[in-house]
Amino acid sequence: MHGICCVESVLNMTDDKKKQYSPFNDACQNILMRHPEAIGVAYKVLNCGCALICGATAGGDPIGKLRHISGQPVKSGRRAPICLKCRLDGGLDRVVWEGIYWPGPQSEWPEKNLRIKIGRKIFGLGYMEPD
Repeated sequence: MHGICCVESVLNMTDDKKKQYSPFNDACQNILMRHPEAIGVAYKVLNCGCALICGATAGGDPIGKLRHISGQPVKSGRRAPICLKCRLDGGLDRVVWEGIYWPGPQSEWPEKNLRIKIGRKIFGLGYMEPD
């Protein structure tokens, strides 16, 4: 999970893994700290391993700017390189997974019905959460 924000790192997060460093977790925590009204972070994972993320309010409204998190490996002491595919097309046509990062332990997340309502406002009526 270190150095790469990919579908696997987002989908397989357990409570222990959420405590580990990753560019995705770091970016989510930064959004939540900068925007206290954000209760989660909406994300779209792209087929190149990159992700597009933005804060989400309790009403399902975006907050802050859309951020790109590179899926390219990070070399020690350097910033993540820019993905050539994303530089060329922005990535929105290459979404393979979308969801909402909820901070804290699952016991502190909003109720499932509210989470789905927020997700549907952000991503559309087809939004569902994995069980």
